[in-house]
Amino acid sequence: MPAVAVNNASAPSQSSRPPVDPLGPRQDVSYRLRAGDSIAVRFIHNPELNADVTVRPDGKVSLPLVGDVQVGGMSVPEMHQAVSENYRAFIRDTGYGDLIKEGDYLEFRFVYNPELNIGVRVRSDGKISLPILGDIRAAGVRPETLRKNLVARYAAHIKNPDVALLVGETTAKKVFAEPEYITVALLQHADHEIFVGGEVQAPKVVKYEGQITALQAIMKAGGVKDTGDLSKVVVLRRGQFEQPDWIRLNLSKPLSGESIHNDIPLKNGDVLVVPMTGIAKVDLFVRQYIREVLPIQSFFNVSVIPLDAGGGL
Repeated sequence: MPAVAVNNASAPSQSSRPPVDPLGPRQDVSYRLRAGDSIAVRFIHNPELNADVTVRPDGKVSLPLVGDVQVGGMSVPEMHQAVSENYRAFIRDTGYGDLIKEGDYLEFRFVYNPELNIGVRVRSDGKISLPILGDIRAAGVRPETLRKNLVARYAAHIKNPDVALLVGETTAKKVFAEPEYITVALLQHADHEIFVGGEVQAPKVVKYEGQITALQAIMKAGGVKDTGDLSKVVVLRRGQFEQPDWIRLNLSKPLSGESIHNDIPLKNGDVLVVPMTGIAKVDLFVRQYIREVLPIQSFFNVSVIPLDAGGGL
């Protein structure tokens, strides 16, 4: 009889299972640009268009040639794409850098007939005057197209009409607006701030750079009072569509080295409230605190905060 392999491995115990994150599965969410952020926009072949810009309160930045571009709420890669699209649309609509315009200075060099060499400026009527041919329309024409047209027309008058067309400094330079020719980088974050209140030693607005966790924020507010309940900390956060999100945290265990995942990173604009111990309905405490103490209560519409959010507060 063939041997039968028996798997005696038991099911994982409750203690061996991974902890449940209070925010649910984490997603890699890109940083979203906001007012005050400083951004560098660089053009590989068009350094004259390089700009360091700051996001205005209306969420826009102003860029050379194209003007205002809405970037607030975008990630840096999304802004990169938006910048490219705006410049490509500008070029498509205006012909900038592709077409000769009134006032441009052009030089014509004849390889085998240097006596015909000439430099001219495009007149207000869009034309130029050339030897033998007289007036020729140049405005609104691509330089290479104009050169080929001249070669064809001069062929009726001279042999080997090989002509080179040089554009002057006043002529708009071709803009390479495809994404691969543009870089966008975040130079500096705007000031980040959160509010820490409730049963902490010094309720305050906490400014920070980079990242700060819930416990770190409480420490910056002087730590929790003896009357504070770290097992029922509440974080109010603006949701994607400006609705308030209500997050309940048990921060008593992370202090002893357990359930570290409960000590979540906070986001700019978060409001963290430590309730009093013995409060049966934490939501009532937070409601009252927001109305009476919180200096930024206009950020949230308290009336729509679910009473039983976060597992029955």
